[in-house]
Amino acid sequence: MLVKPVQAADTYDISRYHVQVNVQKDGSAQVEQKMNFDIQDDINGIYLNQNLQTTVGEPKKLVQPQVAVNGRTFQASQSETAGTYSLTNDNQKYRFKLYQPATEDDRLAVTLKYQLQNLIINYQDTAELNWKVIGDAWDSSLGDVQVTIQLPTTLKQSELKSWTHGDLDGQQIVDPAKGRVTIKMTNNPANQFVESHLIFPTSVTPTNPNRVAKKQRATIIAQEAKRAEEANQARQAQERWYWVLSVIAVVLAPVLLLVVWYRVKRALPRMHYQGHAPEHVYDLPDDNGPAVIRYLLALPMTEKAKEESLSATILDLVARKNITIDVQTPEKQVFRKAKPQFTLTLLNRNRLSRSEQKLVTWLFDVIGNGQQVSLFEIEKYPKRHSEKVFNQHYHGWQMTVEDEANQSGWLRERVFAVATSLNYWLIGLGTLTVILMLAALIEVVAWWTILPMLLAFLLTGWQRMRLQLWTQHGYEKRGEWLGFKQMLKDISTLDMANVPDVMLWDRYLSFATAFGVADKVVKALKIKLTPEQLQTMPLGYYYYYGYTGGLNIGQSFTSALSSSVNSAVSAANPTSVSGGSGGFSGGSSGGFGGGSGGGTF
Repeated sequence: MLVKPVQAADTYDISRYHVQVNVQKDGSAQVEQKMNFDIQDDINGIYLNQNLQTTVGEPKKLVQPQVAVNGRTFQASQSETAGTYSLTNDNQKYRFKLYQPATEDDRLAVTLKYQLQNLIINYQDTAELNWKVIGDAWDSSLGDVQVTIQLPTTLKQSELKSWTHGDLDGQQIVDPAKGRVTIKMTNNPANQFVESHLIFPTSVTPTNPNRVAKKQRATIIAQEAKRAEEANQARQAQERWYWVLSVIAVVLAPVLLLVVWYRVKRALPRMHYQGHAPEHVYDLPDDNGPAVIRYLLALPMTEKAKEESLSATILDLVARKNITIDVQTPEKQVFRKAKPQFTLTLLNRNRLSRSEQKLVTWLFDVIGNGQQVSLFEIEKYPKRHSEKVFNQHYHGWQMTVEDEANQSGWLRERVFAVATSLNYWLIGLGTLTVILMLAALIEVVAWWTILPMLLAFLLTGWQRMRLQLWTQHGYEKRGEWLGFKQMLKDISTLDMANVPDVMLWDRYLSFATAFGVADKVVKALKIKLTPEQLQTMPLGYYYYYGYTGGLNIGQSFTSALSSSVNSAVSAANPTSVSGGSGGFSGGSSGGFGGGSGGGTF
């Protein structure tokens, strides 16, 4: 994908890098570098390397250095104290160390000035500047890059030729009338040099002592013409790929969307449901348990049966007189609040669904003694006995709830296969959208290619949420259960005379727990039912009158059970161009200074 490698320094970013090179008539130059270091961690200072090694002409020399940070002039010293700098020269490899401590979010504006001797080479037929103004030893990318090379005199169009080598995204402005070449880049990648190559008449630097007795102009122009052609071909290839990939991305989005819609239509032909769901239903629509109903009503989003469904199922078994809840009064404690201890007792296994049988076996036969089990035993089972066994039975109960929901007759064939397929399509389309965003960010494709793929992703998600999951029977039952759920939510405003049998409210409380509205139902029933009616309800009695001392067993038990199961589950599941002046081109024309760079210490 023609991706450019990017490296980021850990301790700094450089948001501004400006270089001014004023060439003198003797072939030297006054150089001024201005850099903004945005510090990201604690540092002791900054180092700057200037590599002046060359194999052509006289050796380059760096003299008369001046250093300033945030407008404060630094003095040369070997003391390594703040506000000083040191300069070493190892075989024309100059190294500045600026001692300036800084912390995260500080900005250090560094200015480095010096005279660079023997910068220009005067051949017999042309003068040449060939310098990697920015070396390849920067470990961080450089932002807002500008290099200005100013000659000491004005020139004609034909007299000044300039080429710049480096990243192809740069811009070069050649202005012979002002004797100036300007190089601009929004960002120069880490470890990427920027090399400036100029030729101009020898009369521009008449007193230059750095001379080579041979003609070089035609050779230089021929070499640069070849490099310019290679750069142009690279740009053209990159541009072709840019448009090819952009068109492919735009065409691909609707094709993928049509494939999705065709597969959904073929697998689930459109249904025309009959009938309308009642607003309120006062009787249980069918014999499905609270865990199964919670799972079905959550569709098209699949929701695993968890603590709420577990609590509701146990309360439903209590209401149906399969289980009783016993509470042990805790001894009073001085410094902390005593908690009630709950024990479940199994009375019988009559008329249990498969998921309820699975639950009873898990709680009483595996964790308990076959007849009783305490919440404390449930909570401590994974750590004291076996995480594997706990998970096996917990997930087995969840899977059985899903199986019962699938066999309820509510759902059309192939519903889950289609839903799973759409989930994978959403993942794929979402991934493609992110890839296109990243590709557009580095200009591999156009920004507008993101929109069709994003639209395909959103429409697929819309299709996933609007799947016609239900059979006609399922549509009717779902409407009835939604009416029953709405009745529980609106209970405080409804006439209790519509309730067919007060005893049914004992079971209704288990579904209210599954739907998360138990507190609301309890408050309403305390007002609407008489004490005599409440006392006829095995579970309701504890909800409304509570245990000795005002304990609300329904709320307390649900909270305690959820806490115990949560703790147990957590314990069982512990948590990675031409021969003239050209633009930018790749490669190098052999300029010195390739090892220049910098960083922090």
